[in-house]
Amino acid sequence: MTLLITFALLFMITCFVVAVVTYILFWYEHQSRIESLFSSRDAALHAARRGVFSAFCAEIFSFSIYLGGTFLQYWRKRVPKLPAEPDSPIIMVHGLFHNSSAWVLFRHWFGKVGLGNCATFYYSSRKPFDVVSAELDKYLEAVLKQAPDSKPVLIGHSLGGLLLRNWLTTSEHADKVAGVITLGTPMLGSKLATFSATYLGQQLDFKGKLISEIEEREATQEMPIVPCYAFYSPVDNMVLPQESVSTPPRGWNVVKTMPVSHLAMLSSKTIAKEVAMTTKELFSK
Repeated sequence: MTLLITFALLFMITCFVVAVVTYILFWYEHQSRIESLFSSRDAALHAARRGVFSAFCAEIFSFSIYLGGTFLQYWRKRVPKLPAEPDSPIIMVHGLFHNSSAWVLFRHWFGKVGLGNCATFYYSSRKPFDVVSAELDKYLEAVLKQAPDSKPVLIGHSLGGLLLRNWLTTSEHADKVAGVITLGTPMLGSKLATFSATYLGQQLDFKGKLISEIEEREATQEMPIVPCYAFYSPVDNMVLPQESVSTPPRGWNVVKTMPVSHLAMLSSKTIAKEVAMTTKELFSK
């Protein structure tokens, strides 16, 4: 029992330290122009404090359910399932160092408003971007083949959103989806990518090679091919600087959410409802 309590305390302390450190970096990055991002310095401080608290809670929740998602993926032999029904399919793509458990609350809240036909695409964060992109392309081809007359809505958090943005520039079937929604996606990369433990994370370098390649392909196309929405938090602590998360490609719709941390976007009922409303709008078009 003592060992369990000690482990729990160390776990909570680690989550708190990570939350505080990332927001110190957030403040350091934006301090010279903080007034241009918020109505006042006091408003920025209040938002940052909310961000720290939301980050702490979201980390505890996400890490607590992570093992369950990992077990589920191994049980399914790492093959993502297709949507259960052909009508109004929704495909969710998680971010770096996460798995299908990332969407457990979103899927619950979506089901409450009649959006229960959700499926999750998951991947290994140890693989490079082009390999994961190829896996996503193969999976979405199977989804579109399963329901050729029902255009799916694609939703991606963080790196998941960047994978979907890249898919729009490379797939021959990009016009066969109803729309794309991203949450906290590093549209220009992130300065924190340099601290990543995997090559995939390091590829997200701010305005690095990967971002340049995606932008070059977009420059040759009439963008966007389908309606696209980029949801972002004004106090995202993982995508630095803020211009990266709030500056999607031309033609995208930008939606500013309540101030929560990067990971807490997945556990916010308010944000989930906003995304659900946008999803319904996409299906109705």
